[in-house]
Amino acid sequence: MRAAERGLQGRVGDAVVIVTGGANGIGRAYCETLAEAGGHVVIADRDADGAEALAALLNERASGDVSLAVETDVTSPTSTERLAERVLSRFGRVDVLVNNAGSYPHVPFDSIDYDEWRRVLAVNLDSVFLCTRAVIGPMRDAGRGKIVNVATNLVWVGLDGMAHYVAAKAGVVGLTRALAREFGPSGITVNAIAPGAVVPEAQLSDAGRARVDEIVRYQCVKRGLSADDLTGTLLFLCSGESDFVSGQVFTVDGGLTMH
Repeated sequence: MRAAERGLQGRVGDAVVIVTGGANGIGRAYCETLAEAGGHVVIADRDADGAEALAALLNERASGDVSLAVETDVTSPTSTERLAERVLSRFGRVDVLVNNAGSYPHVPFDSIDYDEWRRVLAVNLDSVFLCTRAVIGPMRDAGRGKIVNVATNLVWVGLDGMAHYVAAKAGVVGLTRALAREFGPSGITVNAIAPGAVVPEAQLSDAGRARVDEIVRYQCVKRGLSADDLTGTLLFLCSGESDFVSGQVFTVDGGLTMH
């Protein structure tokens, strides 16, 4: 469906939006939707080939050089600072940061050694700190900006075998609220999206499909969650429609969790 038919054109103006982990999965859906909505999308991902391919596709669709791929290790201070420098050199500003990059391994608690613990916290929590630190100066100088962090609905209910992931994402929620307080006087909003699990149908085993069916049974909306279900909330938080919204966590899981 064309952007005009979806009512997306101009939704985010010509905002410069960095999406970490943007080459695949939910991040890719975010990038494609933001580009349709008029944004200059920066795809920050350690998958350099995937990011370059997506940027080329978005530029082809826009018939212009509007998107940028930047190979980025979101756990590295040097790499995240280089990301910000590349974006400022190309576009002159950073309007929105979407901290989407993440890793969600299933590991029983007794099998999590300290290196595994630190790795998962680095990808899911340290990355939010590092990427935010890299762009906050230019946002403050501009007197405006939006930061959208991606958490998970598991922070409300927990899940066995994912202690390090849930702990990291709970940290993201706390950091979102703290930064909303700190950055608000500078005209910068900070919010979070807490999605349910997005599992492509093609990747589901019989056991996995049974698990999804069980989850859907407890949802208000009786179907599985897709990446496209998450883009509406993202567009709201990236647009001027949310200028008076900060420190909030938007759970998008079909009504499975309520808090």
